[in-house]
Amino acid sequence: MRDQQLHLLFPHVCLLCRKLLLPGETYCCSSCMAEFDPFSSQDAAEGQLRQTIASHFGEQFLFERGWCRYQFHKKSSLQQVLHAMKYEGLFNIAGSFGFQLGEWILSGGDTEDIDCVVAVPLHPLKKIERSYNQSEKIAEGIAQSLQKPLRRDLLVRKRYTVSQTGLSAQERKRNPEGAFQLAKGAVGRHVLLVDDVVTTGATMAAAASVLREGGAEKISLAAVALAIKE
Repeated sequence: MRDQQLHLLFPHVCLLCRKLLLPGETYCCSSCMAEFDPFSSQDAAEGQLRQTIASHFGEQFLFERGWCRYQFHKKSSLQQVLHAMKYEGLFNIAGSFGFQLGEWILSGGDTEDIDCVVAVPLHPLKKIERSYNQSEKIAEGIAQSLQKPLRRDLLVRKRYTVSQTGLSAQERKRNPEGAFQLAKGAVGRHVLLVDDVVTTGATMAAAASVLREGGAEKISLAAVALAIKE
């Protein structure tokens, strides 16, 4: 916690190694970012995402396209940065991750038919506790990069759920079921649904189900990272 507070006061040092950032670097220096484990290609990322979701949902959860920039490993430098983003108030990291992810999406795919970007919402009580929704901040960066509208008003979390961290695969699958509902407004034909990290896809599946019931014909997925079994 103390290190994160220091970073709020001295934002021009690397969050991980504390070295002074060079021009063009934000939050993490190039050397520390080199320790992250990016997917080699969009096809590799989407293939791994489909395999992960199919292993838990089979044909129950089908999606149009999927983008994840990094492979998530426990006790990695990426985990430290994502933890700071999610729990330590460094929400601007999320916007930076989102913009980078959006640029990566644009570099290799046709996104013209995506109507809007929607973040997986937090329950109001949890949002008060954290003061922000990291997934929404990521979605802001993606929407800015793709030049698509961000629909904050479309999906709400009606049921408070415990964190997915530490739950078994079956518990993760059950935990978000029935947690979401449509708030207001027409659902776009093709929705890009955004979260921070995908582990089993349970949260995405629960949110996507509600969007489909509301009229979305196609759901695509985007996340900063995909958890890798180790």
